[in-house]
Amino acid sequence: MPRIAEESVQKVAEASDIVEIIGGYFPLKRAGTSFRCLCPFHKEKSPSFHVNPSRQTFHCFGCGAGGGVFRFVMDYEHIDFPSAVRKLAQRAGIALIENDDPAEQSRRDHRSRLLQLHKEAAEWFHRNLLRSRDAEHARAYLKKRGLTKEIAVEWLIGFAPSGWEALRNWAMSKGFSREELLTSGLLTSKEGDTLGGYDRFRDRLMFPIRNDYGEVVAFSGRILSDSDREAKYVNSPETPIFSKGRVLFGLDKSKRPLIEAGSAIVLEGQIDLISAFEHGVKNVVAPQGTAFTPEQARLLRRFVDKVILCFDSDNAGQNAVEKSLPALLNAGLAALVAKLPPGEDPDSLIRGKGVEIFTEKISGAKDFFDHTIDRAEESAGGSLGPREKAMVAQRLGGFLALLTDTALRETTTTHVAVRLGISESALREAALRNAISLPEHEASGVTAISQRGYSPVSASTELICGLALLSKEAREWISSESSFRVEELDPELALLHELLPPLQGVENLSPSIVLALIPTSLQPLVSGWELEKLPSSPLLAIQDAIRNLRMIDLKKKQQTATLLLRKPSLETAQMISVQKEILDLQLKINDLSAPRATSVPTVLR
Repeated sequence: MPRIAEESVQKVAEASDIVEIIGGYFPLKRAGTSFRCLCPFHKEKSPSFHVNPSRQTFHCFGCGAGGGVFRFVMDYEHIDFPSAVRKLAQRAGIALIENDDPAEQSRRDHRSRLLQLHKEAAEWFHRNLLRSRDAEHARAYLKKRGLTKEIAVEWLIGFAPSGWEALRNWAMSKGFSREELLTSGLLTSKEGDTLGGYDRFRDRLMFPIRNDYGEVVAFSGRILSDSDREAKYVNSPETPIFSKGRVLFGLDKSKRPLIEAGSAIVLEGQIDLISAFEHGVKNVVAPQGTAFTPEQARLLRRFVDKVILCFDSDNAGQNAVEKSLPALLNAGLAALVAKLPPGEDPDSLIRGKGVEIFTEKISGAKDFFDHTIDRAEESAGGSLGPREKAMVAQRLGGFLALLTDTALRETTTTHVAVRLGISESALREAALRNAISLPEHEASGVTAISQRGYSPVSASTELICGLALLSKEAREWISSESSFRVEELDPELALLHELLPPLQGVENLSPSIVLALIPTSLQPLVSGWELEKLPSSPLLAIQDAIRNLRMIDLKKKQQTATLLLRKPSLETAQMISVQKEILDLQLKINDLSAPRATSVPTVLR
């Protein structure tokens, strides 16, 4: 993987004012020398989220979130560190230096070309929809579906002309090669094709598919005729920038609503999602197909812990529910199912009966297990016979085994057994007999990436760590001292072993750059420190602080030895050894207590 050069990280940090960056996401109010607002990372009524312009840090005194500008973008956008640096670099107009091998650089250049091709193709399709006479029937279709011009602009909906070479000719006039067009999937070809490929999308309404960063990576084209000879939807194939099992349609727009709601409403298609989103139901996503993949479930798990499946009410929709369950449950997501009226899909329900009815159906969503039992009872006319109970137990048993939390699995098993009127042992036997297994490469489920929690540290630890973080001479001195181990003086100082290595060799550190380089798990802790207040001589200050800890440590050892002398069973040889230890400790205390030589830094023994 490419590694962004530290000098580039420093440049981006220096160019990114944290107040300006955070203020671009939501309004901040000045409070004295800092700014504050309601925390975006947890629900609260009184603002406890503070942004400090002098330190270039943010810190929430409610949930403990904190760090620098990179940390904020990472947490708010749910992206990794390199992506946050690149995002802020692009905003600041800074060209990044990345340490790569030529092969990696070539791969990244190829990816950039494909992304640029998709971006320009999406704009070309969109212009066709808005301006082309040939797109009149596409505009009429959108109007019939209640999608206005403003909505089409917001979602960059487009139109692919009916010709076989329209996109190919346009793209090649823009400098893209046939190879790039074939690799992108915008062109397709058949065996023996000597023309260099033809347009994959023809006479279709075009929906750009974006990754969660908002980049167009693929397309979905919907047919505009009633022909049964063509597929209703044609989607981009797998490409170097697109894997349909790893992308969720709409996620680039719904990330924040998902986090705020704590749940995701999963819809089947693009039009269903756009209709719900534009009517105010914004915590929505749609898989590229009808069933969730493990990768999509793990992606969604970054934002929510509960999923409401809202597929069509027909058998195909219900089958899609069951196909989605293994990935969702294996990822640790709670899965509920919303029941729509027969013959309705989310879009038709919203347009026909109003968004309020749709939200009622979402609010009434039931746990998958209750939903399945309810459907079975409806099909059976109100009650289940012995054979029907056995069939439902077999169906649900395999899904029960996928519940990752032991307590949840036990309580759900009890609940299902009671509803079916069978024993828990019989249901557990059904679970074992009908266990559902994921393919080996997908069975890892969601990896719990738990950041290590750090409690507030003592003032002494904050002082020593802060001096070491901002002062190169203080950092070098404490790293080179071999006469003591910091964690033996105070266990909290073990933090230095994690804080200092990323800073070795870096000159002129500011608080914002420090927060950019130290481990992300430590950024919330360090963001609350008074890092901007450096004394005139950081080296002498850190030596004094360490000297005080040494004094405390030596006096504790001396007290322990003195207590040992009072033991009545102490033999003469042991007594002499302890007395010598006490004397040696006192000599070290005297040395540390002696006045400092002003011309030569004190070296601790």
